Amino acid sequence: MSVRRLKLGLLIQNRGFARSLREADLPQLMAVRREFKAHDVESTIKTFWEMDPNGVKVVESEKGEIMGVCAFIRHHDLYFGGLFCVRPKFQGLGIGNVVWHACRDRIGPNNAALNAVPGLIEAYRNKSGFSTVEDEFFCQKYVSTQPVNPHKLTNIIPKDVIIEPVQNQHFPTLYEYDYSIMGYDRRLAIYLNCREKNSNTYVATQNGRIIGYGTIKTSCMGTARIGPLYADDPLVAEALVKQLIISLPNVNGFVMNTLSNNLFAENILQKLGVPLVESLTRMYTKNKMVVNTSKIYAIFDINLAPF
Repeated sequence: MSVRRLKLGLLIQNRGFARSLREADLPQLMAVRREFKAHDVESTIKTFWEMDPNGVKVVESEKGEIMGVCAFIRHHDLYFGGLFCVRPKFQGLGIGNVVWHACRDRIGPNNAALNAVPGLIEAYRNKSGFSTVEDEFFCQKYVSTQPVNPHKLTNIIPKDVIIEPVQNQHFPTLYEYDYSIMGYDRRLAIYLNCREKNSNTYVATQNGRIIGYGTIKTSCMGTARIGPLYADDPLVAEALVKQLIISLPNVNGFVMNTLSNNLFAENILQKLGVPLVESLTRMYTKNKMVVNTSKIYAIFDINLAPF
């Protein structure tokens, strides 16, 4: 280890400095996430930052470089964590420990959750208190580096169902629909999600009642990413996926993060030819969050939201 790296490591460990993410940090944060080939969306991170401005912590160098990051976003009575990484050239200096504990100290005795990669399950359980392990599903990452063909999906939808871009008049019933699935009020997150740049949100209505909605966005890797996507009916979910893909052409690939116990979501991705690349284990410090996962076809954000 060079003298400079040794001094930097000692400084980090002694001062223990970490600060909250600022809006101006977002472009640099996305560059960091690209180093890890993560399919994050800058506007979505901004959405959750606006919901919880102290929810993302970073450690920066003397030159203003982001060296490490960790997020735990407050969702009602649950803090949900992700984005945990240290840039390769700064690893081995204790940065991960500093930024992790900055988030954990903020959470305090409250319930927290995350999606653990296979190699870190024991560490989260035995060293960090994430002792409650979800046994009904895994969170699954499906990624294609090539564009997908939406015309492989069905045109058949239930009678009287209309799929259209979200409009202002949809918001009151959209908030109610989301609440019926999640069990807590996410109207700010939903509103901001539908207003994100370079994204498209569609709703499915039947006789004036919302029975599904979904959003597609462009990730920092140039891929199209669908999430959230919720629907009461598998045919409606498939039709929403088809319309969303059509609405966002000229992308480098396709990403959708699902739950393993929603076999209809898996079927849609098989039709599109999108492979499963990783399965993550949901872990909590206290109680599991209970929702109707049969209606969840794509997670809002695998690093920042529980579903």
